[in-house]
Amino acid sequence: MGPGVAFRYSLREFRGSLGRVLVWVLCLSVGVGAVVSVAGLASSVDGAIRGEARKLLAADLAFRSRAPIPERVLEAVDSVPGATRAEVRELAAMVGRANVLDADEQGPSSLLVELKAISGGYPFYGELQVQPPLPVGTSPAEVLGDHSALVSPEALSRLGLEIGDELRLGGRTLRIAGALEAEPDRLPTGFAFGPRVIVGVEAQEAAGIFPFAGFGGYRVLVRLPGERSLEELEQQAAALRGELDDGAAVRIETYADAQPGIREDLERLSRYLGLVALLSLLVGGVGVAQGIRAWLTQRLDALAVLKCLGARPRDLLRTYLVQAILLGLVAGVVGGAVGLVSMLLVPAILGGALPVEAVSIWQPWAFLRGVALGIGVSTAFSAPALLVVLRAPPVRVFRRGAEPLPGSWLASALSLVAVAAGVAGSAALQAGSLWLALRFLGAVGAAVGALVLAALGLRSVARFLAPRCRSSWLRYGVAALARPESGTLAASVALGMGLMVLLSMFVVQGHLHDELAAGLPENAPSAFLLNVPQAGWEELAELLEREGAERVQSAPVVMARVAAIDGVPVAARINDQNRWALRRQLRLTYLDELPQDNVILEAAGPATLAAPWVEPATFEVSVEQDFAETIGVAVGSTIDLVVGSREVTITVTSLRQVDWEGFGINFFLVTEPAVLDWAPQTRLAAAWMPGEREQGIQDAVYRAHPGVAVVRIREVLQKVVDLIGNLQVGVRVLGSFTVAAALLTLAGAVAAGSLRRGREAALLKTIGSTRFDVLRAFAAEYALIGLSAAIVAALLGLSASWWLVTRELELAWSFRPLAVFGALSAGSLLALGTGLLASAGALRRPPIDSLREGS
Repeated sequence: MGPGVAFRYSLREFRGSLGRVLVWVLCLSVGVGAVVSVAGLASSVDGAIRGEARKLLAADLAFRSRAPIPERVLEAVDSVPGATRAEVRELAAMVGRANVLDADEQGPSSLLVELKAISGGYPFYGELQVQPPLPVGTSPAEVLGDHSALVSPEALSRLGLEIGDELRLGGRTLRIAGALEAEPDRLPTGFAFGPRVIVGVEAQEAAGIFPFAGFGGYRVLVRLPGERSLEELEQQAAALRGELDDGAAVRIETYADAQPGIREDLERLSRYLGLVALLSLLVGGVGVAQGIRAWLTQRLDALAVLKCLGARPRDLLRTYLVQAILLGLVAGVVGGAVGLVSMLLVPAILGGALPVEAVSIWQPWAFLRGVALGIGVSTAFSAPALLVVLRAPPVRVFRRGAEPLPGSWLASALSLVAVAAGVAGSAALQAGSLWLALRFLGAVGAAVGALVLAALGLRSVARFLAPRCRSSWLRYGVAALARPESGTLAASVALGMGLMVLLSMFVVQGHLHDELAAGLPENAPSAFLLNVPQAGWEELAELLEREGAERVQSAPVVMARVAAIDGVPVAARINDQNRWALRRQLRLTYLDELPQDNVILEAAGPATLAAPWVEPATFEVSVEQDFAETIGVAVGSTIDLVVGSREVTITVTSLRQVDWEGFGINFFLVTEPAVLDWAPQTRLAAAWMPGEREQGIQDAVYRAHPGVAVVRIREVLQKVVDLIGNLQVGVRVLGSFTVAAALLTLAGAVAAGSLRRGREAALLKTIGSTRFDVLRAFAAEYALIGLSAAIVAALLGLSASWWLVTRELELAWSFRPLAVFGALSAGSLLALGTGLLASAGALRRPPIDSLREGS
């Protein structure tokens, strides 16, 4: 039997079983749609970033740092023929109404914002979207000068201001020139301290507002003359990079590096969500395997006839393998198309966290990936079921009760290898990482094993309980679970996997939400104050206490850079693990006593929190334990710091543990006062404010000290809760795909045995049972399948959530009875509804028709 004959035969069989084939296609297409939507969305956003790379960088080259860009780098840029540059500074700052000095003014008069100060020709590519539009041919910096500002609609609304009104920034009063709607170099994703405000660099400097000790950053944007290729830009970047010190905390980017953080986060998220989507496809594969096995079992007579007519077993195997491939192809095409179209719903689902223009449904590679996975999963999962073809006895033509031929252990082993290879290959393709794929396979294998054991246990329990049930309909429903071909195994595994994913995600999200929404730990500050001038601290502390703030504290903050450790330059010690620590501008403090929430773990002498400095002849520093491990220092190590224009050598005399969850003022490095008391510095302050007084205290601080930024922790935590909630929506949607695939698997298992169930219903009606009795018997069977799957899924989901909450998130885990009750109820009701819906045909048929077909 050649491929053409096999193809035509497959189409003929499909036409005769369209309903059954449709269920199988839906089983797979749900999973394919989930896979394609995740892959397509990631590819779409990444493509949008790459396609608008120059606009997202707003330049050809960019220098980024938390400290001002070194002057020699600016001189090197200016020496490039035809190059132009612009400066961008981003920081957290307070703004307010110009009449903020009027304490009787109603409503909030101050607001924490993300301030962007610009100069030169920013942006070199793209444009600021402002209402009313800025004059054509004039750069935004020229329009703003030192007297105007662009303010986001959110900030205007919260402050009760309109275009043309005056806004106060530090010691400056600025006219609001327009409403800022979008910036070319900023995507509306991720976390933000507050609404956006753009001013000129001149206004920012005149207001006396500067990035606080690393809370913000500096960028120098460079535009080169002519159209430069990426290779030419890389060469120019390499030449400018040579102007930097080895340890300089400056990053040089070309437009190919635009938005690196978002792209890295997107890649990690797409891998994680891709594996969750793959789970729904694997569940669909289980449904297809179950359905094909049941179908081929019913086709034993036809297989026997074909063998008697000369068809070889391998010909039949090839024919039904073609059918499995065709199923995967059709499911891949249908699911891929649905997945691409569903991407248009993502911006609405995520509540505006992703712009609509970033989504493009033309993603051919994602579509092809979905088709390939659909074919692969369908073929691999069908392999064990196709062994029925080999075992069909030709003598069945004459004797229908003939036993199947003995199976080959080699064929069985090869079929299982095919399934394992298909699952492993799919996981590796989705994960993009062998280690992540192996972890996924281990978790899925453990979950499937537990669900299989539970299903087998359910059969044993049903076999034991069925004779003891007094009600005939209940006895029949329970006994039906014990039959080998009842479909219990596949349905339990499929439904259990879906419920496990949903339950674990609900529990994890609940813990995260409770941890963040619960607010602050006892005795924790509720607000931080940034950019507090050293000379004005005492006056500010008195104001805070007068306005009702409690537990006011502060510490000096000095910025420094690590130049060497134990005499070895930083450039020789940098690796992927410590790069973030050694390339950054560090915030240090100096104290006579260490904070009370610290614990000294190791010291060079008898150090205590009250008396931490034990080496009078040296400049001492106490280092936080994890940070010390990251940069590779221990007690006795020396660290060379660059503070301003001076270099200071300090010696590590203690390591300490810090309770970061307490929100106290803490630092990685704390020195004794003599080391840094001479350095340029500001203060970081913290205070607890009554919830109803927070805005009033903030306004009072702003009136007296407009340059001080007040960061209210409750607002920050709420923004984190909202951000996590948006991400969890995507996980729950994908988990719902898995449940949908599981329900289709159950429907397929019921439909595959529709003839048998029709005969059973007919026999029961013939011996006196009513249609309602038969309905109750079927309902008991399906409800017990769902309940048993939900019980195991609850145990697995709670175990997975416990691991994630305690080990990954390091939070206290608690039992969630409502979530478990919801899983148990959902499992029972969904299985009940799906099973009865799939059995409707068998229940409606007249008994005589079913008995005639079975004769």
